[in-house]
Amino acid sequence: MENYRNPLIFVIEDNPVYNDLVTGILKSKHFDNLLSFRNPEECLKEIHRNPDIVILNYAYSGFTGLDLMKKVHQTRPKVTFIFLSGQNSVEVAVGIMRQGAFDYIVKNEKAPDHLVSAIRLAISGEKRQSVRKGLRWGAVLLFLLILFLFIVILSLGLFSEQFRLF
Repeated sequence: MENYRNPLIFVIEDNPVYNDLVTGILKSKHFDNLLSFRNPEECLKEIHRNPDIVILNYAYSGFTGLDLMKKVHQTRPKVTFIFLSGQNSVEVAVGIMRQGAFDYIVKNEKAPDHLVSAIRLAISGEKRQSVRKGLRWGAVLLFLLILFLFIVILSLGLFSEQFRLF
């Protein structure tokens, strides 16, 4: 995820009322870097903007959200996908999660709260992963520095032994 503070979020929802509801809720929670689309084709035209998170439905006419996710992941594997769908099927949800979706939320009265929580979790998870990677590199560099200092000290000790007269 490129931007932890204000991630670029794409919302793809073919129902205009629900689209407005989702974008309105996200804006009220200070996720205001949003682009809204009515179908996957519109989204694909703007994918060059490199969204951090894509919120999408499972089923669209002629195209599934899973198809879109697979297509986008071919060129942008770091995009986080959160499905927000009316499909209340455990098999569908598990299948989508196995294919690489971050979360699958069923549309109901608690869906907006679950969506905001999922976005925050995705952002914090990316932060943790980035921090862990930085800490690993820091530990490797510290080890190499200590090894270098040990070799220098050892070399100086041997070097000074050769020039002692007593």
